[in-house]
Amino acid sequence: MIGFVRFFKSIKVKLICYFILITTLPILIVSSTSYNRGKKALNERVIEKLTSIAELKKAQLSNWLQERLVDIGVLSTNKSLEVSFSNLLYLRKAFRSIDRMKESEIAEVYYKRLSEYLGKLKAKFIYCDEISILDVENGEIVMSTTESNIGLIDGDYKHYLDVLGNNGMPFKDIHHSEYTKRIGMTLFGTMKRTDPITMEETDVVNGIVTIRVNTNNAIGPLLQQWPGSGETGETLLVRRDGDRLLFLNNTRHLMDTALRMSIPAKSMAPESFMLDAAEEGIIKTFDHRGVEVLLAFRYIPQLKWGLMVKQDTSEAFKSIMELKNQVITLAIASVCIIVVIVFVLAHGITHPILRLVQGANAIGRGNLGHRIPINSEDEVGVLASEFNKMAEKLEESYAGLEQRIRERTAQLRESEEKYRESINLANDAIFTLDVNSAQIIDLNKKAEELSGYLKDELDEKKIWEIVPEYDREKTKELWVAINETGSGMLDNIDYKHVDGRLTPVSISASVIEYGKRKTIQWICRDITERKKMELQLIQTERLAAVGELAAGVAHEVNNPLGGLQNFVKMMKKEAGNVSQNLEFLDLMSEGLKRIEVIVKQLMAFSRPYSTHMCNHNLNEITENSLRFVDHRIKEFGIHLEKNLSPDLPEIYGDADNISQVIINIIVNALDSMSSGGNLTIKTGYCDFQHSSIQVVISDTGSGIPEEILNKIFNPFFTTKEMGSGLGLAISKRIIDDHNGNIMVKSRVGKGTTFYICLPVRKVTVAT
Repeated sequence: MIGFVRFFKSIKVKLICYFILITTLPILIVSSTSYNRGKKALNERVIEKLTSIAELKKAQLSNWLQERLVDIGVLSTNKSLEVSFSNLLYLRKAFRSIDRMKESEIAEVYYKRLSEYLGKLKAKFIYCDEISILDVENGEIVMSTTESNIGLIDGDYKHYLDVLGNNGMPFKDIHHSEYTKRIGMTLFGTMKRTDPITMEETDVVNGIVTIRVNTNNAIGPLLQQWPGSGETGETLLVRRDGDRLLFLNNTRHLMDTALRMSIPAKSMAPESFMLDAAEEGIIKTFDHRGVEVLLAFRYIPQLKWGLMVKQDTSEAFKSIMELKNQVITLAIASVCIIVVIVFVLAHGITHPILRLVQGANAIGRGNLGHRIPINSEDEVGVLASEFNKMAEKLEESYAGLEQRIRERTAQLRESEEKYRESINLANDAIFTLDVNSAQIIDLNKKAEELSGYLKDELDEKKIWEIVPEYDREKTKELWVAINETGSGMLDNIDYKHVDGRLTPVSISASVIEYGKRKTIQWICRDITERKKMELQLIQTERLAAVGELAAGVAHEVNNPLGGLQNFVKMMKKEAGNVSQNLEFLDLMSEGLKRIEVIVKQLMAFSRPYSTHMCNHNLNEITENSLRFVDHRIKEFGIHLEKNLSPDLPEIYGDADNISQVIINIIVNALDSMSSGGNLTIKTGYCDFQHSSIQVVISDTGSGIPEEILNKIFNPFFTTKEMGSGLGLAISKRIIDDHNGNIMVKSRVGKGTTFYICLPVRKVTVAT
């Protein structure tokens, strides 16, 4: 696209385009106008031609029908035919069959005479397949030019009588005749009894004369023969059958379509064609072959025929396409000639200018000795002379400038080498990142040691791809923050060595600008030693806690042990006092159970426990926990209020352990409300910890004094008479193991609120 724009910035191209536009536009306008006028005239001529042919064929079909009606009328009133048939019919009544009648001499004479007469008439009607005369009483074919049909019963004779009785058109529409075995029409008329002597006609109808016409021979040539039909022009004769059009003649392109092929009416003509007598016109459509045609359609009401005259548009509008090709050829030839002339003129104008441009480019590339060889005295020649003078001055000043540039370049190279050396010798791992994609584009030796990769191996990697999966989200968030604020820090992130080793680091990163390019300098400091010191500090704190724990265990166990020793001494003194000793044994058993409970809780607190970590819904865990203490809530008469926030994200943890924490806190709340009160359970996003959700458990009990509020999570610290002091300690350990937090707020006499915050985290398990 850029090259295309540059191409049109050329003066030569502009001149050529302007000249071509000015010269070719009138030619194109004249050509287009001439073509449109010629196209319109040719189009009108084609339509007029097809319309005239449609009208002509409609008139020819109407005239043909009138001629056939005259033929049947003349035949049905022929006196000689009426007398001969009356005599023959009289004889026919006297015999059981026509064959018996023929055996009679007189009947044979009449039969032969009538047969010869009908044969002569048929010879005159070249379109005629058969002339026959029926007995009006039973439809028997008494006489026919087709001898094999004599004696047969014409099943349509009642139809003939009905049509004639109702003064209808005396013909049966195109059909397949059982008597001629061809497709055609049957015209019919009545014959009256005539006295053979007086030749006077009576009013008694004694016969029906029929003429069976072969429409393929009679109408086919009439339809298909029209001037200028070309290779695709043809006429279709159709009859409407419901919503389909039945072909009555053989088409030009497909044989044997008469009475065998039908198409949907709306596929070629308007849907109302042949339903509305005034529906006539000419349209473009697709015919039964799927070829686009120009079609003129007409309706012949007296025959109930549809007439469709069509021609393929490719042939009908062939002259228009030829005109189009001629106009296009002429226009292209004119444009080509103009382009050649314009190109020659433009070259003469722009060639000196092009030399100036080439000279400027040569000087721009550093060839200050280049001179423009133009000796003309016009404006371009003056410009070339001034240009050559300018080049001489530039060549003189370039020598000194080049020396200064070499000196400055050497200084910059030295400064850059010192900077790179200081980066490589730095004790921290330093990565240089692309500010837009976070891809690593440079790193020092310490960074190679940290990751285990060489510089070339990290060229296509992003900075978070060399940290473990669990720290990648934090690294991405830091990169986003640096892009927004310009700098940022992140502590305690693990970097993964190529051999699998993890190195904890603290990250300090900022955006730096070198020239016009911005990058991110990502500094990673190894905090392994700091982590060791923190671990030692934790070990020291744990030793102190163990000492405190040992003191608590000694205190809790010594009390029941002292009681056991007293009971043993008293039982030795009064060994015979059985009832007293039994009472002492019961008390000793309770003391031992007390010691057993303390030891079990101590083991639960001190030993590692197994967890089953997976994604859970905090609301479901809360609901399940409430089911375990529901009976106590009802027993104490406590009013429970639940407010569980919907659509909270899932947590990753052990549902049973978290449920144990919730139950412990609810039980403590119930113990503080022995006289009744309100218990409130709420879930939602944590108020104290980012990216966490919380369970809030509030009661209206006695509350916790402020001076002991910071001791309630210590092992063996309790305010209950029979409490072990390990319930809240175990609960805190469980929440800590889930990377969560548990906090408490309380006021004496007002109640206590516990906040259990759990982080939202999805872990991908390696397979």
